[in-house]
Amino acid sequence: MIGIVRLPFNTCWDRVARAEAHRRALTEIWNGLDTDQIYTSIPKINDDGTGEFFIAPVKADWVLPFSLQFGEFLYHLRGAMDSCVYDAACLKFGQDPPPDEQKWNFPVCASRSEFIDAVRRMKKLPNDVRCLIESVQPYSGATGTHSKERWEWDIGPVLAILHDWARIDRHRRLNIVGTTPTEGNLRIDVSRGMTLEYCHFRTGIVLESESKIADFKIANYRRDAELHFQPKFVFNITVDEPPRSLLQDVSMAMILSVQVVRQIFEKHFGITR
Repeated sequence: MIGIVRLPFNTCWDRVARAEAHRRALTEIWNGLDTDQIYTSIPKINDDGTGEFFIAPVKADWVLPFSLQFGEFLYHLRGAMDSCVYDAACLKFGQDPPPDEQKWNFPVCASRSEFIDAVRRMKKLPNDVRCLIESVQPYSGATGTHSKERWEWDIGPVLAILHDWARIDRHRRLNIVGTTPTEGNLRIDVSRGMTLEYCHFRTGIVLESESKIADFKIANYRRDAELHFQPKFVFNITVDEPPRSLLQDVSMAMILSVQVVRQIFEKHFGITR
């Protein structure tokens, strides 16, 4: 019988740290981009003065390296969850590797019936470890509270998104990322005698080949008139997978949720640092 030499749940710590490194790399890629160079604007005006304003990508070579970094981020966080169950098995059976070492994993299930089917594959799963896993399932209602900001979030649904996106990246394709205008305005300077009746800005869209982000109407429009369009928008990275989410928000929620999982296991086994 071989005792655990490494500190229990250290693998989770390490994987979360690696995920955070990839998250920072994503931030560096995004901060290094000049949106004026990777997107162009296209106004289209009808004879009656109604019009649409489009933004289209002209340089998309940043998307692939960004998606690759995001895939590594998901991989390490998903592995961090599995490592908690593996280390718990090592502690319960007093050996590393534990019995049936290839079967230990952290299932994430939408319902209790699915969970029962999933954990059935781990025939030697101790009941207390099973309860730990179930306590943060999407149907459990578990919440986390940010220690500094004091805001709360639902842990289970975040883990479900992590599980689904990691599976997409591992088995099907890279996750789709893009940019979304989240706030801003479109200023239209018109010639004398004309007025801007309205300009409606559209949010929550992922910019594709040519995406409409505003509708407008110019009263007394003349086709030969001189117009000046001054778009000022704030762009954010969006993961275009259900549920569509801003990367900045969902990535931090994922890291915090996995940390909560680790803390639950460490507390149960009396691991202090």
